[in-house]
Amino acid sequence: MAILTLGLATAGSSGAHPDHGGAREDFPGEGVADGSYKQHDGDEGHLPAVSRNVTLVGKAAVTNPSGAGNTGRIADVTAFGDYAYLTAFREPTCERTGVHVMDISDPAHPAEVTGAFIPTSDGSYAGEGIQVERVENAYFRGDLLIHQNETCPNAAPTPNSGGISLWDVTDPRSPKPVALHTGDFTNPQGGLDAAPNQTHSMRMWTDVFTNRTYVVLVDDEEANDVDIMDITDPFHPVMVNDELDLGAVFGVEQADPGNLTSVFSHDMMITKVGRRYVMNMNYWDGGYVLLDVTDPRPGKVTLIAESDYAALDEERAARGHEISPEGNAHQSELSPNRKFMIGTDEDFSPFRIVAKIDSGPYAGTEYSATPAPDAKQIDENTTISGVVTYVGDACGTLPAGSGTALVERGTCSFQVKLDAVVAAGYTAGIVFQNHRTDCLSGVSMAASGEIPFVFANRYAGLRLLGVPGVTEANACTTTTPAGGGEATTIRAAFDGWGYVRLFGTDVPTRPGATGSIRQIDTYAVPESQDAAYARGFGDLSVHEVAMDPENSDTAYLSYYAAGLRVVKYGKDGIEEVGAFIDEGGNNFWGVEVWKDETGEQYVLASDRDHGLYVFRFDG
Repeated sequence: MAILTLGLATAGSSGAHPDHGGAREDFPGEGVADGSYKQHDGDEGHLPAVSRNVTLVGKAAVTNPSGAGNTGRIADVTAFGDYAYLTAFREPTCERTGVHVMDISDPAHPAEVTGAFIPTSDGSYAGEGIQVERVENAYFRGDLLIHQNETCPNAAPTPNSGGISLWDVTDPRSPKPVALHTGDFTNPQGGLDAAPNQTHSMRMWTDVFTNRTYVVLVDDEEANDVDIMDITDPFHPVMVNDELDLGAVFGVEQADPGNLTSVFSHDMMITKVGRRYVMNMNYWDGGYVLLDVTDPRPGKVTLIAESDYAALDEERAARGHEISPEGNAHQSELSPNRKFMIGTDEDFSPFRIVAKIDSGPYAGTEYSATPAPDAKQIDENTTISGVVTYVGDACGTLPAGSGTALVERGTCSFQVKLDAVVAAGYTAGIVFQNHRTDCLSGVSMAASGEIPFVFANRYAGLRLLGVPGVTEANACTTTTPAGGGEATTIRAAFDGWGYVRLFGTDVPTRPGATGSIRQIDTYAVPESQDAAYARGFGDLSVHEVAMDPENSDTAYLSYYAAGLRVVKYGKDGIEEVGAFIDEGGNNFWGVEVWKDETGEQYVLASDRDHGLYVFRFDG
């Protein structure tokens, strides 16, 4: 394996997909598998079947409304009582999305409950984040289900999209709406929208000392991306804190490595620790964060501890490959004894985009380049190289050209720009940010075409034009020259799929006390770090973790096409002790531990292409 230098430039979040839409264009998607290899589809396109210390107790497929197979239909899973709930994702078409209700009273024979499907509104879909809790107060007595809502691709937001939806599932066979599409209605400009902001994930909890129930939301569309609502009266939710931007408030970010530029909230859990409520927030390129949310009001939330990424990706370094970590803090849970935390770094692309300027005053410097997800991808067989030609905003007919066009953002859509570049004869395109306050940010461009088409920030664009004296501090105010263009190379380097981190944690029970997060070890499915498995075996990234509530040394991982994995962990590290991949493959999104009415413990997993799996760990 070739040795690469530290701090290689990258899209910030490898394998970005336009799943989340909205104003937040740099938000990476998840759960979009490459259709060239389907799980549950014969002997090809997946890892071999395995059952090691794991017993398959039962499984059930969900109904399929699209007629195109179940591929990609299922997202997350939760369970309460004798029922499991599976969110219905937007693949392959964004129709009949919502929540499937599954009867698991007989774990060996789970079954979907006919007529109990919980629909999202037209134009919305459910994905990451679903939960059921018992709520008993003066306003509501029963089982409350909450799921998040995102807007379907190519659908315009409406008052019946975005936010979260609350349902009464006291009788799971007859769900009743409580409050639909509530959330944060403010926009980045400070005004109010008719629809709440898209919500990527959510988590609720009840404070046992006050009997008030709260829910925290991941806001897709604002820098203040951690919203907390009081839902004690679930019919009339009230926003109590929409001012949390952990980067701005607590400095949850790091300058090096330089590729960790997409810093935002993604998922969270809330745990009662003594007399305080602790939120472990996963802040993508910012790392893993512990917050005291005992009092969730503005100014009252405090930082307990945060983690930083190392200079080198640990799993790659163990294989003699020096490259910066991907980042991508996705989801995490504390151990029952609060001494450990396992976090999952999701990464849907095993290749890193490496961009470098080859000539002029900035020769040898690197920059971040984000490919448009629906354009030709830069991979091991596709590279951008040579001198770029600046063509302005490319919103009209361009003179004939060749090689790589350098385009400034603005005036028209990314698709219009791409079409103009192709029509003029260019074989690749780089779009850079125009004059705006966020000119150093990245974008996942909505554009489809047969040539590589990537986005860079304004600082990179001006350096590609050879503008003298440009810095990050003045890039947003520096005028674009009329011409120019330096040579560049943008290529792909194998950096593996996403993997798992084990942390030791100190979480004091005393309110106001700070603690610590220190990394102990990492774990990856071996095939996920082998370039021979980069294509043709499905997505070999980890997605979620569920800690065993009875044992502070056991955890369960949903590892997409690498199946269900069971690990043991402790002060000496983390190791795999169990695994399951079905005949024909799996594609696991969610994982949760569930006990039946007798106290027997099971592990539930949601298979994106099938439905619900019920396991028992035999180790």
